[in-house]
Amino acid sequence: MDAGLAGLLGGVIGAAVGAVGATASAWITGRKAEQQAKIQSETQLGQARIQIDAERIRALRESRKSAYLAFAEGWSQVHGTLGEAAIKLGGIAASDPPEEREERRQTARRLWNEARALHHHLNRLLHVVYVEGPSQMADAAQAASGAMVPVFGTVIDWLHAVDNEIETPQHRAEQETSHIEAYGKLLQFLYSASDATMPDRSDIRDP
Repeated sequence: MDAGLAGLLGGVIGAAVGAVGATASAWITGRKAEQQAKIQSETQLGQARIQIDAERIRALRESRKSAYLAFAEGWSQVHGTLGEAAIKLGGIAASDPPEEREERRQTARRLWNEARALHHHLNRLLHVVYVEGPSQMADAAQAASGAMVPVFGTVIDWLHAVDNEIETPQHRAEQETSHIEAYGKLLQFLYSASDATMPDRSDIRDP
């Protein structure tokens, strides 16, 4: 082969190999950049999902906390009003002047009726707790609300006994027992509420 031709052919082949090498190198570099971009995108997406999930959990926790506090406050209003009615009834003595006895009796009846109206509002707050969840909180709220029924009963029984002037120490004892037992149910509700709103609890993620 002519030396010039051989040199030219060698140059062409060298250039072709160089071009192929450069193309391959560019392709590899492009693939690496593509993979890095994909990894970075997936990382950013994962971080965004974590942040969104954390915000959702925080919002749910705050919403539930508000519902639980509203229920507890409503419950305490009913319980406290019935307690005031009992105090009025407990202050009545057979030796009291008729007008004083009547004033206490009427005040106790008014407070009992106020408590009943407040209890209707408490039922609406109970429904909010049911919606917010979780199920154990709905059960605890229902138990606390249900425990108020005996309190209403013992106060009205005592009031009727006063109306008929047949009250006995047993009426006071039964009222005090129902009052204390009901408060115990509220405490159970509050303990459950504290657990349900603790940060990073897995059950908070459940609707």
